[in-house]
Amino acid sequence: MALFMKVVGEFIHEFIGHGFFVLLFGGKITKVYLSILWPYELSYIGWSGNFERWQIIWIEGGGIFICTITSIILQALLLLNVAKKQRWIIPLFWLAFWTFINPAGYLILSGISPFGDVASLIAKGVLTKSSSMILGIIIFSGSFVFISKILCNILTDINMPRESMKMRFSLCLFWLLIPVITFLYCLKTKYSLNYIGVLSMLSLLPLVAAFIIAPLLCFNYPREK
Repeated sequence: MALFMKVVGEFIHEFIGHGFFVLLFGGKITKVYLSILWPYELSYIGWSGNFERWQIIWIEGGGIFICTITSIILQALLLLNVAKKQRWIIPLFWLAFWTFINPAGYLILSGISPFGDVASLIAKGVLTKSSSMILGIIIFSGSFVFISKILCNILTDINMPRESMKMRFSLCLFWLLIPVITFLYCLKTKYSLNYIGVLSMLSLLPLVAAFIIAPLLCFNYPREK
């Protein structure tokens, strides 16, 4: 399910994000390629048309914008317990995760070394490396807390006690995804080993944060059903 929703997230980024604005401004989508190996291999969309500069900015930033909005909506629905059945909760949870980590990853990593959509936006003066980094950290920090909270709720629904250390371990284990994603990104780069080492160490910070905040998110009170 995680892998399938990752592909759905890539579809949202490319086709619904970039593609929506291409079609909105009278352009044509010529190709859509979805990669299950993102960020080692990037997905992309081909498009054609005559666009003004401000329209191109919306097209290039559309993937990040739509993914962020999608994740915020899904996180709100899950936190409000709108979806009550596991067959809906699990897919929506993974989709909320991938549609947040996609823009957050783009923005944070491009704050170090611009690439992809963010590199284009920086070249046009819409973003800078600093503003990209700050925006990415804001998106990541907020979603980190909410995604962690949602995961605690899911684990509680499968009868894992909130006060159990298994809850904290499971939360930390989930956020191991960040080092894995960072490692895949590093594989495609030509950074020095020292640089990759620093980036890898920074990718472990979510695990540390998850271990610290787990009692606040998971242990204090029972969930209302």
